[in-house]
Amino acid sequence: MSEEKKLENLADETLESVSGGMSVELEAAYAVNRGYYGSGDACSANLARAGLNPGAVLALASDLAKYEDVAKAVVRGEYGKGQKRIDALTAAGYPADVVQNLVNNMCWDPKKNRYL
Repeated sequence: MSEEKKLENLADETLESVSGGMSVELEAAYAVNRGYYGSGDACSANLARAGLNPGAVLALASDLAKYEDVAKAVVRGEYGKGQKRIDALTAAGYPADVVQNLVNNMCWDPKKNRYL
């Protein structure tokens, strides 16, 4: 699967809805990137034991790793707001919708059911 094809799917996966929070696969992808499932073959085995599709979660984790730093920069205000942000992200070669969905997830507090 091409990188472009995987990134198309990432925008849909990153924020299911404001009230619904993250998908199980996305939560697992964040956990994978933080080392909670181990590494290498152990990671895949632990994901499978948790009832997840290791290939899908690991692909999503890889995509998250690519764009998480950019999303953090957006949160810090480095790309501006509104259309200026979209234009700046696009000019830098980033898919603005994917990055914005990551930002939304980073700022969503499911316990309080609102954005931080």
